[in-house]
Amino acid sequence: MSQRYYSNVYWHFTGSPEGVDWSIARCPKDITEQGAALDPAKGAETLCLILESSKLLATCIETIADGLDTDSFCCVTDIPLKDLPSHSPYYGKVAIGFKAEAVHRSFVPVLYIPKQNLPAVKRLIPNPELQRMAGDFFGCGPGFWEQQGMKMLHQAEQNKHEVVEIKKEEVGGFLANFLKITDFDSDPQNTYYREREWRCIGDFRFDKTDIEAIVAPKETLPMIREKLAELGITETSILAWEFIEDA
Repeated sequence: MSQRYYSNVYWHFTGSPEGVDWSIARCPKDITEQGAALDPAKGAETLCLILESSKLLATCIETIADGLDTDSFCCVTDIPLKDLPSHSPYYGKVAIGFKAEAVHRSFVPVLYIPKQNLPAVKRLIPNPELQRMAGDFFGCGPGFWEQQGMKMLHQAEQNKHEVVEIKKEEVGGFLANFLKITDFDSDPQNTYYREREWRCIGDFRFDKTDIEAIVAPKETLPMIREKLAELGITETSILAWEFIEDA
């Protein structure tokens, strides 16, 4: 059998750094610059809350362009088991895996696209820096300062500045929810492309039978097993994170 580049299990990590502003994160490196992934104990606690609620909460909103955001969503990733460790610096070492058929009912794969490839239009505007300086003059009072401000506004009109604006009317709509803005790069830290994200708009409600596997470090497994037993989830595979790292 040839090696697969995809998984039949879709993974949701529970250890992303707290307080990440996803609207400004355009690649994995942007995540770690805002904070470290959660320690396994906290990731396991989040996992247990997900198991209790039978729900992935739609807590993420991403910015496509200024004034154009996605609706709230939750997400999973279509990556082989062996590739999970390479994602842990950004998303932690605890993950829940869902069966493919459950994901296919509610999720859609995202389209990765660099911002410069979005439909856009170029136009000329008065020089913004000169306009700012004019505003400073007007703030100093009438008379001489007001005259200087008017002169500066005139100079701003004479020294146009080119800007590129995204055509929001062409990008917007339902499918905009499944756009992920990122550059393509050979360094995995600089592109989301390798994550193969699937996205669900709104919360994802799942059944116990939709859970295929759970992966977590050894020290968190007793707590996770106890929660699974409490909820009557008996047919889910449980794997130690260390096993995957060493395999």
